[in-house]
Amino acid sequence: MTAQNEAANVARIRPRISHAALLMVAQVAKWSLRVVFVLVVARALGPERLGIYALLYALVEFLAVASGAGYSDYLTREAAKDASSGWGLAFQLMALRVAIAVPIAAIEIGILSLMRYPHAVLAGTAWMALAVVPRSISEAVQGVLRGIHEYASFLAIELILGGSLVAGAVVLLVRHGGLSLVIAVEVLAAAAAALAGLWLSLKYRTRERVWVSVSQLVKKGAVFNLYSLAASLYDRFDVVLLSKLAGNYAAGIYSVAYRALSMTQIIGYGVLYSLLPTLSQGAMGQIEQRRLEKATGLLLRVAFFVVLATMIFAGPIVAIVLGPQYAESAGALKILIWAVVFRYLNYALNVGLLAGGRERVFVSTSLICLAVNLIGNLVFIPMYSWRAAAAVTIATEMALLVQNLYWMRRAVGRVRPPSGLLSMSLVFASLLALAMAGGYFGAPFVVGTGCIALFAVYLYQSGIRSDFFAVWSEERVR
Repeated sequence: MTAQNEAANVARIRPRISHAALLMVAQVAKWSLRVVFVLVVARALGPERLGIYALLYALVEFLAVASGAGYSDYLTREAAKDASSGWGLAFQLMALRVAIAVPIAAIEIGILSLMRYPHAVLAGTAWMALAVVPRSISEAVQGVLRGIHEYASFLAIELILGGSLVAGAVVLLVRHGGLSLVIAVEVLAAAAAALAGLWLSLKYRTRERVWVSVSQLVKKGAVFNLYSLAASLYDRFDVVLLSKLAGNYAAGIYSVAYRALSMTQIIGYGVLYSLLPTLSQGAMGQIEQRRLEKATGLLLRVAFFVVLATMIFAGPIVAIVLGPQYAESAGALKILIWAVVFRYLNYALNVGLLAGGRERVFVSTSLICLAVNLIGNLVFIPMYSWRAAAAVTIATEMALLVQNLYWMRRAVGRVRPPSGLLSMSLVFASLLALAMAGGYFGAPFVVGTGCIALFAVYLYQSGIRSDFFAVWSEERVR
């Protein structure tokens, strides 16, 4: 590579605020449009049948991850280094995922049959599994698009997927459809996103594409597949266990709250994955470490704000949007939301390890978290239902954080906490206590709103704006 080409490549992958904005918009579109769909489904099906849908969705997510959903991060990193390599791997991984998905789907349905699930659940799982085929296309293309910084096209695929789900929700309302129509909408929406992905792959693919042997492909991508599978298992296995040990009603109540928690990953995803190509090129040197530290501090500020707002407004919002039949979901969300603090820290540490080429540790960390989650849920769900599942989710994130800190320290030396963490924690705790005490004064929402406003002013005064711009500064981060 000539010096001129190398300079052009560096300029191409320089981090920009617009990259993070587009990624966050893509995630907002993805999750908000799916939330609209899920809310319509929840209204149409009720907690009991929603629990069945949540079970089917969790099972198909297991299948999607087992077949290689984690390859998307692998493709982003490789495409950031060499676009021709990224496109070559993408086309190969599309076929590999389908080949893996077919036998795993059969095994999954067989296990459900042995667990004596009704025929409707077995048939629903089989039909929902069809969505994995188009997802293998759209997710592979998105992985490369993220690596080559074509974030607008990445967003377009999410808009098509989410828009198709919302269109299906309208049909669901008009026709008063049931679970079978919900499954059909899921599959057709995935197909629409796949068609968009195929068109974009033809638009952006390089003339030359680097291909690797099947053995190399499996060997290189296995780590991403294994850690994603283990992470997905501990992330979603609680829904399956709730359905089996506490009933579909508990699974339905919990799944609504967990869907709200999942939306909090939007900001973390946008901030950190917009930096991944740059961090990967620098192999997590001192400059990249400082940039990641700034990003972590920014995300922690957001996490505390989200927790505070949720503790104050979860109850009335759930009542307005879903009605009294989902009142317990507000309680589940108030427990689950504390996981966002640990999740943001784990997102940052995971991206740092990935950029430094240390993704192999993800297998061991994910397996340990799977054990914590599985044992915790098996022991406590029969006694405490969805409350146990929510608490165990937080415990699992804490277990992952301890491991990530250990491995990050081994990789780069001392891991410094974001500046101002102690003072921010004290201010947050004080305002949360005041907001919770507002109920005793007969004006909980007035007091709570005031606390949120005060915390927002504190965050601004503490430099959140300057930290935001520093993360994507073209200068060296200090």
